[in-house]
This record gives sequence, structure tokens and C-alpha cells, in this order.
Amino acid sequence: MPHTAFSKWSPGGNTTLLFPAAGLDSARQAALARQVLEPSVLGGEQVGFVDVGNKSLCMAGGEFCVNAARAVGALLACRCGEAVPPPSAAAANMLADMLPNAACAFPALGEYRDAIRVSGWHSPVRLRARGNAPHWRVEAELTLPVLPPPEKRGDAFLVRLPGICHLLVEEPAFPSPDHCHDQAAALRAKHGLTGESAAGVIWWRHNGEQPEMLPLVHVRDTDSAFLENACGSGALALALHLARGGTRRDFSIRQPGGTSLDVRLSFRDGADTAAVDGPVSLVAKGHVWLDDPA
Repeated sequence: MPHTAFSKWSPGGNTTLLFPAAGLDSARQAALARQVLEPSVLGGEQVGFVDVGNKSLCMAGGEFCVNAARAVGALLACRCGEAVPPPSAAAANMLADMLPNAACAFPALGEYRDAIRVSGWHSPVRLRARGNAPHWRVEAELTLPVLPPPEKRGDAFLVRLPGICHLLVEEPAFPSPDHCHDQAAALRAKHGLTGESAAGVIWWRHNGEQPEMLPLVHVRDTDSAFLENACGSGALALALHLARGGTRRDFSIRQPGGTSLDVRLSFRDGADTAAVDGPVSLVAKGHVWLDDPA
């Protein structure tokens, strides 16, 4: 029974499992993800594979994920800053490939910057982490390609991003958790999204001045659909929709887990950019023993 190192993160509540890429092909990554997402194993909402040396993140379904990228920002800051002290030398050795002991100090202001490649996205994602283990705030800044405008689909709008699409449904009363999966599946079928590599249904509404959202994301290759506690790309899609035709470019969007993701849209160096900022916490790290996913 093979075992592998992992770390478990909470970027705004969107529980994310990160593993070393370790030469696994996409089929084995998807198979491993299906195992570890089971509540009886590790549990979580999504799985990513990190190549620290090449500064890259590949999601298990090849999708694009803002929150997983933000978690990697904290992981890289943890590697380069004050890592959580391990309980023993053996425990330190178990995760030497992902979370080694401190190798350098944080800058004076406690800020770490880096850039990584993320599956589904066309250009490097710039990361800015502030804080110390196990809690940070991490911003992911994206250079936006030329995007199709949000497409009206009856009472909904479809926003397409590289690596994922989101159907935005404005609802004054969100569906109950018991009904979300069936309603999302019906909406994906109605709007021809069942074949998408990753498709979210985002129910949203205004709560006073602050928009809030309820995201359910389906990933085809891992055969998973999770009602997520936070969704970074969904928050970005909603901000792009809300910004249409207006002057507002900064949004704080309430997530189901109780945190907010701050989205800032701007134009810099001749390109449209978007920054998604919010909390990230390290939850756990260790080894997991699995059936061979081959």
C-alpha cells in the first residue's frame, strides 16, 4: 500500500489537499484525488499537485482554481519562512519534500511574493502572502485574457474563464443543501455544461451592500461535485458580472464558510488584471496510506 506526503489547507474555507506532483500522470492524479476526497480518508473539496521546483500547480481535474493557487502561496511562504515546528525529526523528514524547515527569513514586513503556473490558466499567477504559519492572507493576481462577455442564459449568466466556467444564478433565497446537487445538475444539463472540464453553479444575492454566494463546482475528470465553502474563481466570475457597465471595480464577496474574498479589477501594464485576496490556513500535514490508484 503506497503512502504519500500531503498538506491540508483552508483558503477561505475551501478545503484543499496538496500533494507532491512526483511524476504522476493525469489519470493517476485523478484516481488519487477520488480516494483522498472521501471523508473516511482525508476529506476535502479539491486536490492539487505541486511541483515546488518548477513553481507549478496542477489540479486533479486539470481545472483552474484560484483558492488552491492561494494555498500554494502559503505553502511557498511556509517553506521560505517560519514553518510549523515538527514534533520530531521523523515527522520533519516525512514532509521534507513539501514543508521543510525554515530555509530563509521573511522580509521585514512579513510579506512573501512569488509566481506559479496553474493548470487551465494561460499565464503565471502572481502570489502575495502576508503573515506567519499557520495563518496568512494570500492574494492571487491574474492577468486576464480577452474574455467573452457574460452570456445571458434565461435568468442566469454564464461566465467563461480559462479552465473553468460558472453559471451565475441570482436568487433571493438560496436552495437548501439537500437540494443543491440536484438543482445544479439540472442547470448544467439545461445549459449544456455537462461536458465541461469544470463548471460551477453560483447562486448569489445582495445582502445589503455586500454580495454573497453559494457555489457548487463539478469537476468532470475526478467525477466530483462539491458544495464549496468558498470559491475563488466563482468570486472572480461574479465580480466580472457585477462590474459590467459600471465603475465599481472592488468587491468583497461573502462566502458560505463565513469569510469574504476581496476581488479587485484593474488595468495595469496594458492588460486587464484581477486580484483575489483572502485568508489561508494550514490545517494538517503528514502522510496518507492509499490503495494503489493504478
